[in-house]
Amino acid sequence: MKVLFIDTHLFDINIMLFDNYQIVSERHIVGEKHNSRFLLPSIKNVCDGNEFDEIVVVNGPGSFTGVRLGVTVAKTLAYTLNKPIKSISSLDIMNYSSDDNAHIFSISDGNGYFIGEYNQNSLVKEYYYLSNNDYQQFSNSNNVETDVTIDYEKVLKALQNREPENPHSVNPIYIKLIGVENDKKNK
Repeated sequence: MKVLFIDTHLFDINIMLFDNYQIVSERHIVGEKHNSRFLLPSIKNVCDGNEFDEIVVVNGPGSFTGVRLGVTVAKTLAYTLNKPIKSISSLDIMNYSSDDNAHIFSISDGNGYFIGEYNQNSLVKEYYYLSNNDYQQFSNSNNVETDVTIDYEKVLKALQNREPENPHSVNPIYIKLIGVENDKKNK
């Protein structure tokens, strides 16, 4: 089975094409601005005329724009090409890539941290967000991993028995309120 994997949850683009859980083609774009200019050409480059059977997309939390971009493109491809789609969170991919059984993972957006707490590959409680100040106190009393090398092959194997989703139900995971929502909440 060939799987197109789309990961844009932070500020980089990671596109991979798998065949039987092995990466056969990949494209990583690091540190560029305006990722919307690079995502579709990267997908085209990675696929290079090859068909794929399924799509996996990282649906956040992370960069608001990065997550929204990746999810929108993945949903559009799944719907228009009639391909199955699966979503996975950015904190789940950190968890599956780690070798330990109980962990707290965090991802920074510059203003704070998204947190996921796991035990035996199961999320212990809902994801949450801490400001930089609150995170410093939290990380001083907890063993938090922030820098995990993502093993996309391991992640894909962890998803092999997960049922595909309806493309219309795949949504970004937003944990913190964006500026407009904060403004409405404070009125």
